Amino acid sequence: MRDVLEVLIIAVVLYIAIWSALQTVRVDGESMVGTLQNNDLLLASKISYYFGDPQRGDIVVLIPPSDPSKDFIKRVIGLPGDTIEIDGTHTPTALLIKPGGKGPWQRVEEPYLPEPWNTMNFCCLPNGTQSSAPQPLDIPAGKYFVMGDNRNKSSDSRSFGLVPRKNILAKAFIRVLPIGSFGLGPGPTLVPAATAALETPVAAAVVLAMPPALLLQWRRRRRHRREVAAA
Repeated sequence: MRDVLEVLIIAVVLYIAIWSALQTVRVDGESMVGTLQNNDLLLASKISYYFGDPQRGDIVVLIPPSDPSKDFIKRVIGLPGDTIEIDGTHTPTALLIKPGGKGPWQRVEEPYLPEPWNTMNFCCLPNGTQSSAPQPLDIPAGKYFVMGDNRNKSSDSRSFGLVPRKNILAKAFIRVLPIGSFGLGPGPTLVPAATAALETPVAAAVVLAMPPALLLQWRRRRRHRREVAAA
């Protein structure tokens, strides 16, 4: 009898420990399509943020400021102290960040986006919501800017604003179902914005800078090369 009682106590203790540390999360909706699908089942760690703060790229369970009765799952994009801007005049939409609010702009490369982002693609007003034109925002201490990977179909910081640190509940770290799709895919990377912006226009700029006489000779040479190649 004593042995049975000890086993039951150990089982209860383990259950409480696991329940306190982990949380199962069922994805409801399409806001994270590109990384997560509707009805995916995830495991999230409730203790990850006891020992540290959310990092850029983390997929988190949070309480949106607009509705405390709900839990959302989103990706962390902007951290406290960052300067962030979203500029929809670029193709693709430019998500720009100055990490820690210092240095030149960095462009966020996001391989997980499922389609071109053309909705709610200007930001940000002082509370973190979308704006009518690109507008830099300094994210205050204790606040985070989050978005869904399916940008055209996501309710996130662009609609409900910055998320307080206390509203971030857990970090998703593995997909349980469907079987065979355990990983959560790649995260975002930062690249210098100036380099990304200059990749395409350089050749055109060189041509336009040529004097008219040289430009005419260059065009004749190109036409000659095309004729030789065609022959």
